[in-house]
Amino acid sequence: PIVKSLKRQLDSLIDQPYHVIRQLQGIFHFPHYDFNFIRIQGSPGANPASIAAIKLSLLASDIPRQFFVSAQSRLAVADFLIRRFNAAITEFARQNRGREGSGSFHTIALGQKMLARDSVLLGDETIEIRFVFSLPAKGSRGGQFDTEQAWVMFAEELPHIVNYSLFYKNYDEAAKQRLTQGVAIQNTRQQINDYLIANGYCVFINNGARLPRQSGVDDQPVRADKSLCFHSPLALQVDIPLADNQTIQGMAIRQGITCITGGGYHGKSTLLQAILAGVYPHIPGDGREYVVTREDAFFVCAEEGRSIKNVDISPFISLLPNGIATQSFSTDNASGSTSQAASIIEAMQAGSRLLLFDEDSSASNFLIRDELIKKVLAANADPIKSLYSTLRSTWKQHAVSMILVVGGVGAFLQKSDTCLLMENYRCHDLTPKVRDKLGKIIEDDELISFSQRRELSPDNFDPSYSNRRLQKTQPQRIKALRNAPKQLEYGMEQINLEALPQIVEAPQLLSIGYCLLTIRGVMQAHKNEPQQVQYWLDWLYQHIEDQGLDFLQPDYPGMLSLPRVYEVAAAINRIRSLKILDG
Repeated sequence: PIVKSLKRQLDSLIDQPYHVIRQLQGIFHFPHYDFNFIRIQGSPGANPASIAAIKLSLLASDIPRQFFVSAQSRLAVADFLIRRFNAAITEFARQNRGREGSGSFHTIALGQKMLARDSVLLGDETIEIRFVFSLPAKGSRGGQFDTEQAWVMFAEELPHIVNYSLFYKNYDEAAKQRLTQGVAIQNTRQQINDYLIANGYCVFINNGARLPRQSGVDDQPVRADKSLCFHSPLALQVDIPLADNQTIQGMAIRQGITCITGGGYHGKSTLLQAILAGVYPHIPGDGREYVVTREDAFFVCAEEGRSIKNVDISPFISLLPNGIATQSFSTDNASGSTSQAASIIEAMQAGSRLLLFDEDSSASNFLIRDELIKKVLAANADPIKSLYSTLRSTWKQHAVSMILVVGGVGAFLQKSDTCLLMENYRCHDLTPKVRDKLGKIIEDDELISFSQRRELSPDNFDPSYSNRRLQKTQPQRIKALRNAPKQLEYGMEQINLEALPQIVEAPQLLSIGYCLLTIRGVMQAHKNEPQQVQYWLDWLYQHIEDQGLDFLQPDYPGMLSLPRVYEVAAAINRIRSLKILDG
């Protein structure tokens, strides 16, 4: 009877103008699951599209209860379900049956990582999956609602999609194995991470890992090729004990300063990219499932033209020409060196104690001041204190480990605890040779210190938008810029996050926008209690941990992926209108 009520609602809109579909509402009880509309868009080509949800009991799904015992395994289950739901759409839905591509089912775009998302909610006794759809339009200009095809979508295709993806009894052995593998990967990663923390390591790469990707824009692994599989240098190899008397073997990189060198196209950057991606779990078959990096790893590169607001960059940049002080430095057009200096301090303020650099994307004058320059340019004539001159003191004073990829700046080897050579994608321990040829590690001559204090003004993160030319105003605008996957439109701001490789899924960008909006709300409620950036980030992530991504209350539930706190901090620090209180 309830399904018939959906049919009656659809029939009442036969040949009506398309926008009347916004009248559709309610929860409809199908056999073994409930279906409901969350949000419906009034035009066939709307972006984002409409959102609906399927909800069923865990008992009905029959997914084994042992897969839900930990947060890590639940994340793997949720990731498996949204991917299988997406595969079912390809299998059972006709797609693009109406005008302007309408009459389709979709999920959010999915990469190679397992991320916390609000597209699958696992309750104590229920599963809810949210998906994207567009209702079919017909007519010469797509101006009419196609009731007949809408009924086909919800009464014929959707039941097939749900039965295929959400009921364990309908899984073939390959699907059951894939689900089991995903959970096992998560459990193993947790054990590896615990071992790293307990034993003073920051990175683990398992023997047999496949690190190379198809291309810089395709994160799929290259085909299986034993010559490209990773194998640890013997001196850095560890056997990590796992449950059930199993072990996993691979290379562990100790905390401190690590230098990765080698010739061009021999795999240095590939190794670095895998380490950066190791902060996230990967899906079965990716090749990097057991590459585990400490969760606070952050990549620092030169970003000419970025905005900097009230950052103490004095550890790296001293008094600038014209008497410009650097203890609270601001600019709307940073140089390569000032941008990297600011990014290091900002990352440390956000809690990162593992920073990664690539010579190719760094400002050369920030990395090192070579001997020839020293001969012709007096030290007091250059305000830049290079990264090279501060490496060891940053590690010893602030426990900040660094991993650097260098091809032409061998001096960094003199200050590294661990030296790796990549040669034809094979990793070698170069440390004994470096110590033999270059002598003992060179320590820094001076210590570094900087101010941590940066209190946010409650007026930050205004989401309103106004365009006088178009006579358009919106109380809230939060969206990714079209055709620019790492640029976020937030209110009147366009926040450029292209320098952040650890944003790995487009829905993370949207989530960052709602994080800013949520922080603004609590700051506005406590205007007389200004706090530092990290205080509000800690507050935000505690609530997300307790309540999930729904805490952000997005306009379109089901379209968010969780970003790390370090990327949210980086977004805040790149807002051109950011206001930091004096003092």
